[in-house]
Amino acid sequence: MAELKLLLEELKPHQEKLANHPIYKSLTSIDDVKLFMENHVFAVWDFMSLLKALQLKLTSVCVPWLPPLAPSTSRLINEIVLGEESDLNDQGIPKSHFEMYLDAMKEVGACTHQIELFIMKIQSGNNINEAIQNIEIAEETKSFVKKTFNVIHSNKAHLIAASFTFGREDVIPEMFLALLNN
Repeated sequence: MAELKLLLEELKPHQEKLANHPIYKSLTSIDDVKLFMENHVFAVWDFMSLLKALQLKLTSVCVPWLPPLAPSTSRLINEIVLGEESDLNDQGIPKSHFEMYLDAMKEVGACTHQIELFIMKIQSGNNINEAIQNIEIAEETKSFVKKTFNVIHSNKAHLIAASFTFGREDVIPEMFLALLNN
């Protein structure tokens, strides 16, 4: 428990820096928000990939089925997957949070073509680096996705969990609050 407390203290300045990032103040028009969403959707997508990597590592998703090694952890991960992958939208229709984000993008008039093209390339058998190579998004967005997949491909549950928890789950609510405040 002491190590976790120390880690949280070490992360605090980085999380505060992220919460006060200048990007939030730069979003002053609907066009700015659209551009932000057109890049941020890739982070929404790769968040789901981190979650699925955790599900593969920490629950039982094999055939034949075997009991999970840590049932409490398995339950936690599966509860998160349930909410993220099949939540109910405002009309009571099951959708992933990624699909809801795409709906929100369409509602504000943001372009979903690049993320849809990216998904199609993956569905066609391209690996992440091949799929993202010719997508017209910021290089920083491409780099972010590649770094996420370097963590996933490390196959180390503790790194994947740290990226998911401290790099996403803890900071996303603060990010949206900062966006709303500005």
